[in-house]
Amino acid sequence: MSRYKTVTNLLACLILVVATLRAATFWAADPMLAYANSYDQMRTLKPFGLYLKGSSYPPYLGPVEQPWRYFIKADEQHAPTHPSSDLLFKALQIGVMTMFRTSDGVMDIKNAAAPLLIGWLLGIWLIFRKLTAKPLAALGFAVWILWVADPINLMFLNTWYAEFSALVLTTLFVGIVWMWLFELVSQRRALLWGAVCLALISFNRNQYMFLLPSVALLVAVALILSRPRSTRLAASWAQWALIATACMLPTLAYNAAAKKHMYVETATNRVDTVFVALLPASKNPDRMLERLGLPPECMQFMGESLYTRPIPEFETHCPKSMRLPLLSIAKAVALEPGCLATIIWNIAQHHKGFLQHHVGHVEGADYVYIDTSDGIRPYHQSINPLIQGLSARAAVLLIYFAALGPVLTTLAAWALKQGRWAFMFLLNGLLFNYALFSSILGDGYMELERHAILCFNSGALFLVLLVIFAMQHKKPSVSGHPSDLRD
Repeated sequence: MSRYKTVTNLLACLILVVATLRAATFWAADPMLAYANSYDQMRTLKPFGLYLKGSSYPPYLGPVEQPWRYFIKADEQHAPTHPSSDLLFKALQIGVMTMFRTSDGVMDIKNAAAPLLIGWLLGIWLIFRKLTAKPLAALGFAVWILWVADPINLMFLNTWYAEFSALVLTTLFVGIVWMWLFELVSQRRALLWGAVCLALISFNRNQYMFLLPSVALLVAVALILSRPRSTRLAASWAQWALIATACMLPTLAYNAAAKKHMYVETATNRVDTVFVALLPASKNPDRMLERLGLPPECMQFMGESLYTRPIPEFETHCPKSMRLPLLSIAKAVALEPGCLATIIWNIAQHHKGFLQHHVGHVEGADYVYIDTSDGIRPYHQSINPLIQGLSARAAVLLIYFAALGPVLTTLAAWALKQGRWAFMFLLNGLLFNYALFSSILGDGYMELERHAILCFNSGALFLVLLVIFAMQHKKPSVSGHPSDLRD
């Protein structure tokens, strides 16, 4: 191995060691660092019959002031069970936690988080080991892992939220595609294992239900364009129909769940999107209301949500808003794109490092952030996220750069006959924009830091890809025509 390769691999290894230590230190922190127990966490505990030890809160609520570390078996079921692949991870985690419970039945959430953390890090290192055959690939992947080993993601580790399992699956998916990009795994294997990861992500929560079919469509188009005409339809129509149906399973499952027992959550999401985000951001709210297909009397709810106005008021005066199809919202936004630009500016103004501030972060503390005369300031400095100091203008520029940049870099890679890179940039752009717009149009500004968590990871990935692509092009080893999508 040349000195360049040795030094590059050593640097990549050092970066990955730092990321590993950062994640492990965050897990072991005392007092515990994590998000407080909101309703979404309590809902996850329901199938497993767990409850917070020593809490005076009702079983269906969790204290928002601080994260909770110790749990006991609950005597009653306290929330509806929603379909989620995260329950598979939770079953394993709670099984481990139960093995280490004390004699009086007390269980520590850190014992539950340990197997997920170990599995995540093990997967990262196995991928990294494969990537060392291409040192530049190893360096880029290590930098990205260090970037995502940030409180923005790690705050979900010692919790029952589904976000950390989504991060684990996303990391594995990126690693698989990264190995394919540098020709370290066959296309067939990449498609197989990538599809498994994407399917689990799509079943993680209803927000991601369109992710698998979206990526599948992109892959199908890329494969068709990269193959000779004579081999374009190698599979039968029945096989293609079966694959298409499989890709739609997350969407079908969540649509069925929404009709049965997710009505309140779906209604809340629609109301948040329409009345808190879209109408206030529109230059002509009356016209926006008309585009959404809602009657004029709905205007009285502008700026309101189901958290500020009771459900019966919406059911009486604007019932259609609680069942508004996503397609109607998307059409209305498409007819007034300036509304979306205003929403992005509002997001950038209030990003505050992309941490949730309405719940506590430190075990035993009231809130990790406190209100002062000059705004919100950190209560516990050790968990400041990487992008804490960004101005609103800088945040807006980064959002647009990550949203639109992949299109330009795809064209550049295509012009340079770097087929794999062109696909990688397109895939990255799809992931970023899907995470961003499914969050905005799915629940408005409400808990955007949690809903759009994959935005940060995909944006960081784009910047890493851009740098590695520039370095790779100076000394090309991943080359060729778009037909490189074939093995």
